[in-house]
Amino acid sequence: MMSQASKGSSWRTFLLSFVFTCVLLGVLSHPQTMHLTRHAVSKVGGGTESLQKLFRERGPVMKQHASIWGDNIARFRISFVSPVLQIAVGCLSLLSCLVAADRLFHVYVTVWWRYFTRKNALERFNHIKLEGHEAKYPTVCVQLPMFNETDVCAHVIECAREMQWPRSKLLIQVLDDSTCPETRAIIEESLELCREQGIQTQYRWRSNRTGYKAGAMADAMGDLGLYEYVAVFDADFSPDPDFLLKTVPFLVANPHVGFVQARWTFTNATENVLTRVQTISLNYHIRCEQYARFCAGLFFNNNGTACVWRKSCIEDAGGWSHRSTVEDLDLSLRAHLRGWRFIFLDEITCLNEIPSVYAAYRKQQHRWSAGPVTLWKEAFRSIINSDIPFASKVYLNLFFFGTRMFATHFVSFFFYLLLIPVCATCPEVVIPYWALVYAPILVTLSTCIFTPGGLWYAIPYVLFENAMTIVKLSAMISGLLSLSSANEWVMTTKLGKWVAQKVEKARLISKPRSHTPAKTIYAKELFMGLFFAFCATWGIFRHELFAYSIFLYAQAAVFFIFGLNCIDNL
Repeated sequence: MMSQASKGSSWRTFLLSFVFTCVLLGVLSHPQTMHLTRHAVSKVGGGTESLQKLFRERGPVMKQHASIWGDNIARFRISFVSPVLQIAVGCLSLLSCLVAADRLFHVYVTVWWRYFTRKNALERFNHIKLEGHEAKYPTVCVQLPMFNETDVCAHVIECAREMQWPRSKLLIQVLDDSTCPETRAIIEESLELCREQGIQTQYRWRSNRTGYKAGAMADAMGDLGLYEYVAVFDADFSPDPDFLLKTVPFLVANPHVGFVQARWTFTNATENVLTRVQTISLNYHIRCEQYARFCAGLFFNNNGTACVWRKSCIEDAGGWSHRSTVEDLDLSLRAHLRGWRFIFLDEITCLNEIPSVYAAYRKQQHRWSAGPVTLWKEAFRSIINSDIPFASKVYLNLFFFGTRMFATHFVSFFFYLLLIPVCATCPEVVIPYWALVYAPILVTLSTCIFTPGGLWYAIPYVLFENAMTIVKLSAMISGLLSLSSANEWVMTTKLGKWVAQKVEKARLISKPRSHTPAKTIYAKELFMGLFFAFCATWGIFRHELFAYSIFLYAQAAVFFIFGLNCIDNL
């Protein structure tokens, strides 16, 4: 267990980093700093002078078209609308400071543990090497939950079959909710190959999807029998043959550890702009957030795949639950409240495929955004009433859920997608320069640096993440209000292209499809595109906000690309 001194050190580091971030933002927001920045920008921003000159020449003509009605609107706006907007800007600026502080805290901790300290966070845990007679090895079940995974199901079963583990101590359990006869036939054929090699297998098919993935795993718990550990892999993952040899020993040597989590890597990270942006976001979460939380001794959640659970931990925490669409986070939280520890293995990786199609990515983000908020609402009282330290309760409610799962989406939408474009029509509203420029730059850079070449895609990353905020916010609201859409589980489509390349089975992607579905047009994204374009145009023609409107037009273009579902081709 972590010592009290180590826990205190973690919290001192957290508080000091938070204070440092606030001081940094304070320095950057100092009037002298902003003056120097504006002076530097003005030297390189001369490109708008010709446009400004043109509008000054046309000023008298434009003023002739101004009406008394327009003047009355302006007076009403300045007297009543602008004060409300200014208060909202102040509140959201402070909230964005909290988001930036939380983001930079993880960067501080990650950089410290990776490059400055000589310690290794894994030194807090024991490790043994499993070798010799198979009697020394524990029993392991490899669980493969899937639903209509026609293009990738055979490959993940093949990876499980190649696991280096005594055959008498290994069980491959496929949890299949498929409605596709072809998928079921492929699974049965693949499992037959496993049995021919002396591997025990179990094929569990359900005629309904009650509880979705969590429901399938909960139903399968009764069949695990004497198996001590459960390795979970989604169908699009490709674990190495020595995955169990590298992960299970940590569980064997540390009885208080509930699960070990490997780091994800991505096979199609450079397929298109959408996968590049996803890679930046996911690498920050896995290589920074998860790593920093583990090193600092804070709570971090299981990612639902590429992991090994201790079966007794699952049972002690109450088993798999489908009260939300994030069953991995749910079980991790309940195990944490029961006193279990977790290990993040940064050096052990597992390949997987990320969505390269916007429709699939949109559904995935809806599930990932609605689920945590639904869980937070359900588990808030359990966190407060648990026996964990008070500081841990504050961290879970204020930072892990409150900041990362709620405030981030709230600020992104109401500040960057609503107030900032609206302020182009109300130039008298003052937005702090640090909140408009410095904080977003700090957050963006701290996210992109964990992906090789990520800085080259920093601008697309910002624009794409902003565009996805409307999906994430609507999902978050559905989770808060317990709407039916909050518990919808739509499978993220895996195309299996990288599988076909790896195992040289081009038939997986060349087989004819019955029909090509028409692309969906997304009204929310199109509406936001029109909104941004209107605010940018209004800002130019009414208030000559040329540089300000460049961002608005760029964001409008991305919204139109998303709305028309054209992102897959970029």
